[in-house]
Amino acid sequence: MKKLSTLLLAIVAAGASATDASTLELRRGDRICLVGNTFAERFQLFGYFESGLLAAFPDLELSVRNLAWSADETALRPRPLDFGAVDRHLEAQGADVVLLFYGANESFAGSEGLPAFRNDLGRLLRHVSKQLYNGSEPARIALVSPIPQQALPSGRGLGPEAVERRNTDLRAYAEAAEAVAAENGVPFLDIFDGVAAAFADAPAPLTVNGLHLNEAGYWHASSVLLETLGASPPATVAASAGGGPGLEIRPPVLPPGPDGNPDRLRISVRDLAPGYYALRRGDRTLASASDADWAKGLDIQATPAITALVEAGDGLRRVVLRKSRLFFDRYRAVNGYYIYGGRKEPFGVHSFPPEMVRFDELVGGLDDEARDLARPAETWRLERVDR
Repeated sequence: MKKLSTLLLAIVAAGASATDASTLELRRGDRICLVGNTFAERFQLFGYFESGLLAAFPDLELSVRNLAWSADETALRPRPLDFGAVDRHLEAQGADVVLLFYGANESFAGSEGLPAFRNDLGRLLRHVSKQLYNGSEPARIALVSPIPQQALPSGRGLGPEAVERRNTDLRAYAEAAEAVAAENGVPFLDIFDGVAAAFADAPAPLTVNGLHLNEAGYWHASSVLLETLGASPPATVAASAGGGPGLEIRPPVLPPGPDGNPDRLRISVRDLAPGYYALRRGDRTLASASDADWAKGLDIQATPAITALVEAGDGLRRVVLRKSRLFFDRYRAVNGYYIYGGRKEPFGVHSFPPEMVRFDELVGGLDDEARDLARPAETWRLERVDR
């Protein structure tokens, strides 16, 4: 038998698929920083984006820092005394990739505010794209679209006509952001319609007030955002055998969603040589079918194999949540007046620098643990067999 080709995940390896999908290149070891408004800030509350990102790109050994701040705008980012500008913190984190989330707050200015938004956003993109936050090369940046507002059942939130007006403004700002991104050669990650579709299909509200997403809303938004970065939909693997007689599949870990654990993994393999194929985990056959059926995709149902992937994914998300909380406590310390503010001298300089170092050590250790959990622990074989 010819040497089996290897599938790293539902996507191809080492950033190629990210480039194909969105022109945003992800590289091995990248530190990805989220910067922007409330929508971006609240990703850290649920861990779906970061755990999904690590699971989708396990061999890239990525890490994430959430530097977003509620109510931030492109030209308005107030901070406590001596906290420091966003640039300072991006440099402290050695940002390789910066995802920018702007337009939602600015949209309240309506059509009259669009010229100022375009101008401010363009200035921001040009500034960030020139910064060497990692000390060696300009940051790779992408602009993420705003999301729509959700119309809630009668008596909750804005009425239907008001929501329609808000979404007209939000879409206008999303389109303006896309145009500014194109003018500046910056990738634009459009999640507006994907989130709108989730709103339409969901049996229950995906926001707490029409504006801010709830946990289920962040699961959907994370899935849409990950797809713009080249990841396959949740619990799916898509591969090509390149005309060969089989391949090895490293199945992704499966972080559970708000509605419970995944009970299946859908695998599709195109370009198999004609024949009949069995997917095996060790000595156990998980599924078997013709090359045509594998190209269409098969569901690997609830089995010990799926249970193991879910347990690993659940562990990954739990570590991500712990790390996010620790980093928030370090980045947004409640006693910041002693760390960087008016009482840094003479009090804070004695005790807080070692505390900050310890926070960084703990966060870094959880980064390592999350990356280890995101790597598939086993390999499955798809090989040609007799019927």
